[in-house]
Amino acid sequence: MHFAMAMGVHLEGSVFQFKEFKMNKLALSVCSMAVAALLPLSVLAAPIGVDGQYGAEWAGVTPTAIAGGSALNGNFQSPGANGTLPYDIYTRDDGAYLYVLLTSTDPGAPGWPYANLYFDTIASTPGTGSDLGFELENDDAFLPGVAGSFTPSAADLTVATSDSGGTFGIEAAISNSFFLNDPLGMGFATTPDGTLVSLHLSQSFGYAVAGGSGNYAAPVELGDAVVGDAPAPTPEPGSIALLGTGILTAAGAIRRRLRG
Repeated sequence: MHFAMAMGVHLEGSVFQFKEFKMNKLALSVCSMAVAALLPLSVLAAPIGVDGQYGAEWAGVTPTAIAGGSALNGNFQSPGANGTLPYDIYTRDDGAYLYVLLTSTDPGAPGWPYANLYFDTIASTPGTGSDLGFELENDDAFLPGVAGSFTPSAADLTVATSDSGGTFGIEAAISNSFFLNDPLGMGFATTPDGTLVSLHLSQSFGYAVAGGSGNYAAPVELGDAVVGDAPAPTPEPGSIALLGTGILTAAGAIRRRLRG
């Protein structure tokens, strides 16, 4: 009898401990979901709509039209070589990434999936020229006039091309943090938080180079955007209270159910 009673107590204790384990595990899951819900959106940010096409995210952005030709602003290392086809440049920033879209309806564009972009990283200071470049088709970064290249991480540079409906496009998203922090130690002049970056030169769809403040007025030039650290969205006090109430209610229901 004592043995049976002891076994009963032992089994009852084991069941209680199992219930407590399940309750704690479920409570942990609820808390994990709550933390995920409150994570700053900037932590979860990713490039939006990088597909090489003009989409809704570009609505309202006025492009810079490049007429094309063999002269433009010169040909780097290829004097007299193939000129540039006509194309449009779109530039914007969403608080986390600087986006550039280049589109051309010229039938020869698919044969030139070529885009080298030269940025003035401190466009707020007149006459600073090109500080940082990207070879989009090679996923490389470089210092203008300096031999060699660097490979940004996938989080810092995303590139896509598209050939659809008679329009060929090259699109890139460059992390704002790349301009602000020089994560590869390249040595370019980093951008002061919350100031302008401008697209100074573009060598795209051919060898000819378009741009320069002499041809396109600074600071806009071929396109510009304010680059900075996006502040983490702060939920309104009412939203936080409502979320907290919901979490506590769910946790209480779980505890009552398990205890029953």
